[in-house]
Formats: sequence, structure tokens, C-alpha cells
Amino acid sequence: MRRSFSIVKATALEILSEPLTLLVLLAALVLAVLAPAFHYHQFGDPTRMARDAGFSALFTCGGVVAVFGTIRSFRREIESGTLEMALVHPISRARFFLAKTAGALVAVLLFAWTVLCTTAIVFEGAAIGGRIAQRTGDIARLYGPCLAAGVGILVIPLVIAAVLNRFARFRFVLSAMTLAWVLSAVGAGLFAVLTRGDVLRLVPVAIPVLLLVSVFLSAAAAFAVRFKGHVAASAVGVLLLACLPAIGNYYLVAALSGPGGALSWGYVAWAFVVTVPALAAFLLLGVHFIDGRDIQWTA
Repeated sequence: MRRSFSIVKATALEILSEPLTLLVLLAALVLAVLAPAFHYHQFGDPTRMARDAGFSALFTCGGVVAVFGTIRSFRREIESGTLEMALVHPISRARFFLAKTAGALVAVLLFAWTVLCTTAIVFEGAAIGGRIAQRTGDIARLYGPCLAAGVGILVIPLVIAAVLNRFARFRFVLSAMTLAWVLSAVGAGLFAVLTRGDVLRLVPVAIPVLLLVSVFLSAAAAFAVRFKGHVAASAVGVLLLACLPAIGNYYLVAALSGPGGALSWGYVAWAFVVTVPALAAFLLLGVHFIDGRDIQWTA
């Protein structure tokens, strides 16, 4: 178990240390924070714009990190020859595959946590701004402290990570990712307390989105074991196209419409039950691929 946890940790840190992961996170935060701030006066309901921007960032950017981060991690192990070296140790191929997939999932969940917490801050800022506008008759705008918190999560980690890298030789990407995660969690927790838990209604809406992303992640892991990176990515793309009719059952941001709008936990449980077979199928496929004696690792 200690060896498996080491693989999980190493894989998560590897993906979170990728420059691509940081770039995608910055794109997600820009979409979640700045897009609503610039377009409230054009698109009507400010809370709708905030929720749509945030969950679009969560789904699209989280999916990019899940698929490409997982594929890059597996292919790096295979093409560098370190996979064979790792399997010399007393750990089965199946356990290695499952531990590495779990590490990729941990990295994606930390990424998603940052985006979701930032979305919660902006979403609450839109709600507060809307209530202020109703009382004053002004145009609905994003509440200033919430906007400042969102911009801070976008900028402060980069500045501090640059200083740590310059003077203490800390890894820039991993430091920035860690600081963004901490700042977003603290900010969302603070606003959750101040609003008596109102932002917590985003959580049940986010879980089905992350369940769908986890399916694509497990598929990417399975395909990456057998095929080259571009072929594995194409296979996941075909899977995405096949799943398009069902995505609406997982992407349910409209449930947040209106004051107090939320998704029932019963629906979340149903989504989990329906998704588990697909997730298990791709994990079993990956185990089958990595256990196959006829696999050419550089194919």
C-alpha cells in the first residue's frame, strides 16, 4: 500500500507541476472571474452569467487537464522506459495502473476544487450585486470584495510563486497551483460562513460534472497504455462525441436558477450509480491492456 500511495502522490505532483496545467487553470479562472464582470450589463441576470462561466470553465478546462494530463503522464512512463523499471518492484501491473489513474484523479480534483471555489466567490458576488441593484435601482454588478477576491486568486499566486522561485528555488508551477488552491478554499470558506452556506448549493451541481470528467480520465488512462498520445486523445474525442446526447444529464447548472435553487442529492446519487459501470469498464480495460503479454509499449 505504501508503494501504491507513492505512485498516487508522484502522479498527482507530476500533473500539477506541468506548465500546461497552470496555463489551463489561468484560462479557467479568467473565464470564471472576468467574463461575468465584463458582461453583466449585456446579458441580464448576473448570477446566470456567473454560474455559466464558472461551470463552463470547470467542465471544459477540467476535461482538458484530465485527458491530456493523464495521457502525458502515462506515455512519459512508457516511452522513457521507466514503466518496466517500476514493474520490477513487487507491485502488480494492475495496481500500478490503478494507482497512477488515482493520482491523475487527485490532480484533477485539486484543479477542480480551485475553479469551483473561485466560481463560488464570483457567484455569490453576483447575487450580492443583484440584491444591491434591486435596492438602489442601479445596474446589477459584481460585488466589489468578491471581484477583488477572484482577481486576487488569479494574480497573487503567480507573484508569490515567482518570488519563491527566484529567491528560494521553489518550483514555480507547483507553488502557484498550491497557492491558488489555498486562496480559493479560504475565500470560498469565508463567503460560505458570511452567507450562511448559500454557496454550498454549487456542490451537488459540480459532482455530476466531475463524474463525467472522471469517465474521460479513466478512458484516457486506458487508451494511453495501449496507443500513442495522439491516438489516445483521438479515441477520447470520439468517446466525447458519443456521449454528447447524455452530457445534459450531468451538466445541470440551470438547477441554480432563482434564489435558493439547487440540485437534489437524490439526483446526485442516481448520477453516481449510473456512472460507476462506465468508470469501472474503462478501468478494467486499462488493467487488461497493461496485463496483456502482447503489448508493445512503444507502439
